[in-house]
Amino acid sequence: MSAPAASYRHLWRQTALRLLLTYLAPLVLLAAYFNWQSQNLAREGRQQHLLAIAENQAKTLDLFLRERRVNLANMLEDPRLPEDPSEERTSDCLSRLQRDSDAFVDVGFFDARGSMVSYAGPFPSLREKRYGSERWFVTLRSAEERFVITDMYLGFRQKPHFTMAVLRPDAREPVAVRATLDPKRFGEYLTTLEGAGEVQSVLVSESGAYQAVDVPAVLAGVKQPPVPPRSPSLGTGRVETGNGEYDYAYCWLGMTHWALVSVYAKGPVGSVLANLDVSLLALSLGLILAVLSTILIRASQVVRRQRERDATERELSGQLHHAARLASVGELAAGVAHEINNPLAVIAEEAGLLQDMMDPELGQGVTPDEMHEHLQAIHDAAFRARDITRKLLTFVRKTDVRLEWHDINSILEDAVGGFLEREMTVSNICFVREYGEDLPQVLADRGQLEQVVINLITNAIDAMPGGGQLTLRTRSAGEMVRISVSDTGVGISPEQLERIFIPFHTTKEVGKGTGLGLSVSYGIIKSYGGDILVDSQPGEGSQFTVLVPVQPPDVSRPEASGESRA
Repeated sequence: MSAPAASYRHLWRQTALRLLLTYLAPLVLLAAYFNWQSQNLAREGRQQHLLAIAENQAKTLDLFLRERRVNLANMLEDPRLPEDPSEERTSDCLSRLQRDSDAFVDVGFFDARGSMVSYAGPFPSLREKRYGSERWFVTLRSAEERFVITDMYLGFRQKPHFTMAVLRPDAREPVAVRATLDPKRFGEYLTTLEGAGEVQSVLVSESGAYQAVDVPAVLAGVKQPPVPPRSPSLGTGRVETGNGEYDYAYCWLGMTHWALVSVYAKGPVGSVLANLDVSLLALSLGLILAVLSTILIRASQVVRRQRERDATERELSGQLHHAARLASVGELAAGVAHEINNPLAVIAEEAGLLQDMMDPELGQGVTPDEMHEHLQAIHDAAFRARDITRKLLTFVRKTDVRLEWHDINSILEDAVGGFLEREMTVSNICFVREYGEDLPQVLADRGQLEQVVINLITNAIDAMPGGGQLTLRTRSAGEMVRISVSDTGVGISPEQLERIFIPFHTTKEVGKGTGLGLSVSYGIIKSYGGDILVDSQPGEGSQFTVLVPVQPPDVSRPEASGESRA
């Protein structure tokens, strides 16, 4: 069979491309290297500048939070603060805080149980809430620094805010003061920091949540906020958005578990090939044109040699295929001869004995009982030879089959019941049935399926000479019905697994197996469009799984008779 012309065209294209890359790769790599180096230098400069801005902004935020902490601590430790601050006194405290920063929303004092003893702010309903089990209050009571800043959350007010709280160093009441910060105002404060004109900054928590109401436009397309590593605390990274890749710089704050992430607002990072030198491109194009003729000639030569090689291989392949067929026929003939010679030898031996016993010159004489015994041996040997030829014919050609709708469980019961089940009892084999319910009926020849099951069960019995357990299982598998025959016998080695479906291949002793059972069963199931799977480990047993389609391919669905569906 000649190779199609398309394969040679494909070979020509592959060869031309390979030669093109071989000759031009050094030049292209050199140009790319210089361009990459120049871009790296430019990018390093941008990253260092971005890193300096992020570090400066993070330090400014740390200073801002530290000042707010001092404000709250001074307010709480003021000796003039009564144990039960009045609403007017709390309102004065809030006014002082808001003069320092308009990000403050409200303020409240708390006792040791987490009850708010005084409050000032736009949410008077918070006075009735109990904060003893709130996370920020529990953390505050156990914190070594007696200070806590929470991530942005909704809380009782159902509005985004930060909680900043300070715990009193002694046991006097109130024990804690808490103030809340407006994330929107806090975000506006970020836009006033140095470098805010050329970068956009946002705070990200350790859990990967933005600590801002309005996310910068550059990062709006990021599905997952960038969470920088804690070590080093200052560094750079890259984040991918819908508009391209962006370099960012980060710096972790010291006052809280937030990282300040800064990105340039002008656009994504350029690709490596975006700004290649035009002169380098022109030089590369000239070299491509110079070597193009050589590449075309070389590619044509390769294709011509491949055509000659394929012609030679086709001639050899035909010879090898013919030799392989002869070897298969020889192996098959050897197996048939070996299996048929055994019963023929029995027939010849028994017939010779009868001739000797009936020879008047020997004067031995023969009784009817003795003759019947020898004739029975001849009869058994003849029928054994007939069984071998029948199995061989079943393997090499298709026989007429009668396709009807059948219940798999019913076929299995008919195949197992009687002789096989008694044989398992005598052989000390525990037989387990695990039939699936509501199995679909299959369109098949009942006798063929019974033959497959009997072959598999017989092999399983022979694999357990000392007894064991044989399990017959059925399950529905979509458009297939799965039949599993598993045993706890000697198992099959990997080398034998590769040959178990070859005709006349058997691991049994001579006279105990023809080696056709599995091959015939495999041919039957394959003719239905199914398959036989084998899982076996030496010394642990085997499992044969038969996949039978509900309806064989290319077979129209006949009308089911009442008898076949009963």
